[in-house]
Amino acid sequence: MDRFVFGKLVLSAAAIGAAAYGGRQGRLPRHVALTAAAGLGLFTLSCLLSPTPVASLVGRWPRYEGLPVVLTYVGCAWAGARILGRRSRASTEAVETALAVGSVLLAAVSVLGALGWEIEGASVESRTGSVLGNATDQGLVGLMFFAVLFGSAVSRRTPLLVAGAVAGPLTVVLSGSRTALLATFVALAVHAVLSMRERPSRRVVEITGGAFLAVGVLALALPQIRDRFGEGHTITGRLLLWKESLQVGGDRWWLGAPSTFVDAVGRYRDDDWVREVGTRNPPDSPHSWPLQALVAGGVPLLLVAVGLAVLVLFLGWQVVQAEQSPLVAGLFAATVAYGVAILPNFTIAGSTCLAAFLVGCLVAEPATGREPRPLAWAAVVAAAVGVVVFATSAAAERALQDGIEQATRGDSVAADAAFERAEHLRPLDGDVAMIAAQTQAGLADGDVSGASTRAERWARKSLDRTPDTYASGLALAVAQVHDQELEDALHTLDRFVELYPTEPGVRIQRGLARFGLRDVAGARSDLRTAHRLDPRNPVPQRLLRKIHDLTAGRQ
Repeated sequence: MDRFVFGKLVLSAAAIGAAAYGGRQGRLPRHVALTAAAGLGLFTLSCLLSPTPVASLVGRWPRYEGLPVVLTYVGCAWAGARILGRRSRASTEAVETALAVGSVLLAAVSVLGALGWEIEGASVESRTGSVLGNATDQGLVGLMFFAVLFGSAVSRRTPLLVAGAVAGPLTVVLSGSRTALLATFVALAVHAVLSMRERPSRRVVEITGGAFLAVGVLALALPQIRDRFGEGHTITGRLLLWKESLQVGGDRWWLGAPSTFVDAVGRYRDDDWVREVGTRNPPDSPHSWPLQALVAGGVPLLLVAVGLAVLVLFLGWQVVQAEQSPLVAGLFAATVAYGVAILPNFTIAGSTCLAAFLVGCLVAEPATGREPRPLAWAAVVAAAVGVVVFATSAAAERALQDGIEQATRGDSVAADAAFERAEHLRPLDGDVAMIAAQTQAGLADGDVSGASTRAERWARKSLDRTPDTYASGLALAVAQVHDQELEDALHTLDRFVELYPTEPGVRIQRGLARFGLRDVAGARSDLRTAHRLDPRNPVPQRLLRKIHDLTAGRQ
């Protein structure tokens, strides 16, 4: 159902295990390791003290950035440092070759997607998302490929490096991501500054300026980005989201609560959000890494995250000063550009694992002394456990998709069996129950036999773990209204209307419950509010007309 997280984590965990098994060339600087450890400790403590500790530790759908995923991000940085610590010719060429091949392959898949040949399967994205995530994730990975390879391609001019460097901006532009395009220009600016400072050369400056012009012309020539330059609603939506995120962070400034943002932000929604953004596809993240740290771990985690970012830039700059190699300059440019790019975006496995790896490559220091083999083998075992856990989680995505496909055929029993398989594969993930509850509630709304009972069972499972989850609360209410448990439905709906005052779905269901309880005025009020919140939804108006006809007939 969602190919953008667990498959990437399987490969990342396997890569960490391979790096642990191989010989050690470098390590993370002590200050970086200690700061990262402090951040992990604060994150874990925030999970344990959150209102939903298990869900916080596991992570929530769809990005699942709980403790296992955050540990994988740190592990990717550790693997990068381990591989590129001495920056030998063999390891440097291996990293550059791998990135160049990846860049060419990603550009090829992006071109196929733009032509309508989606080799990875159909996507709900209006822009090509390739195999990595949404369109912005694709653009960010293309940006990082380009940033790292640009200097080496200019200095060495080998066909593969040049092809990889050219493929990066092509991926960026085809993604249609304005953020990735801006970050590409940031990476070029960093390269220009470093080129002028380290080896003043008219040729290098001309090539960098030509790259600026070429990327700009490509962006204007293709509609993916050109048609989005005039769109302002995304920017307005981000500003409103950040305002709401600060309000969420203000309520939890001391320690935060990881993976609860999606259940907390609804109460801060206002008419400005509804008017500018609408009620569909509510975000599960603040879409900014500093705010993400704030709502996850409060001010302490925010300070650690900012401190880690500053430390990485400081150490990276020292490495650039000491080594003055094209690869190091490219790693520094990629780190700066990615940091800028996720100021208005979220982290996710498809792009963050690569970014963490490149950061590790940048700040790595040569390893000294003999490595204790038990520690290396412990890392191999931990990575193997990660592979198994993430692989079974990926298999659960297949089971979830099977359940949804069975539901589209109206088979509630087969859908339920598929959801049961998914739950067995991900027993700690309460959002499996959330997805199952939504699906069965849709069947109950269509009067499929037995679906309402199954929807209520799954919804209660979900709410037992995450009591404020909107989708599960709505599914429970749908089942209760369908089964004419109207007093219970009204109790459920009153609570979720209070938690999510701008969501039209609970207003519609409460209108139905109130009408069934002979509160005609209350039913009309809820349905009118639902119509105001979502004018494109025809259901509130249809129900209002039906209420009018029924009450007129009684009179």
